[in-house]
Amino acid sequence: MKPINVFCDLSDSETNDILNQMSTSTIESGTIIYRSHEVANELLFLRAGEVEIYQTTQDGKRYVLATVSDGTFFGEMAIVGRSVNTAYAVAVEQSILSRMSRSSVEQMVAKYPLVGLRIMEALAHRLNEAESHLETLALKSLSSRLASLILDLGREQNLLIVGLTHKDLAERVGTSRETATQILNELKAEGFIDTGRKRIQVLDVKGLQSIADAY
Repeated sequence: MKPINVFCDLSDSETNDILNQMSTSTIESGTIIYRSHEVANELLFLRAGEVEIYQTTQDGKRYVLATVSDGTFFGEMAIVGRSVNTAYAVAVEQSILSRMSRSSVEQMVAKYPLVGLRIMEALAHRLNEAESHLETLALKSLSSRLASLILDLGREQNLLIVGLTHKDLAERVGTSRETATQILNELKAEGFIDTGRKRIQVLDVKGLQSIADAY
């Protein structure tokens, strides 16, 4: 399992001391971890796997707010003064999850202040990302948003994105699968990307960047 990033300043024994206080379980792909408006009373640490945080529209469409990778935490509503969750969380692959109650989090931070600092830094980073994301949604065209997403994902995977469907991409930029497919076909026709089944190869980084930067 991947080390938890907010414990980076602690020794192995200190980290184990914290982990031993958590309940840990394996959850299957597709499992809803929590729902919007449910009581938020736990901080969750993703030890392995991947989790999506999403909201749904009135007509039932899903919009992905964030993707949580292993080695980090989510469910921060439990520690920032909110009594309920504001979104849904679902495992997108088999995952290993550890849980810590709010009172245990408070005790942990009192004992290990550096962990509290790392959590604050992570929350500040997420806030900056959320603000940037909202600006993109409000001001940029769908083509720009999709190009930005492809670049971000591509840079994480050596310019080859695998495992995501057109529906997955659509949910991350706030559109329908059909519209996302149309834009991907246009980007492919113009030579910016090549596509296959659950595969996108970035061919022209500069060209995609020019689309991503446009308003």
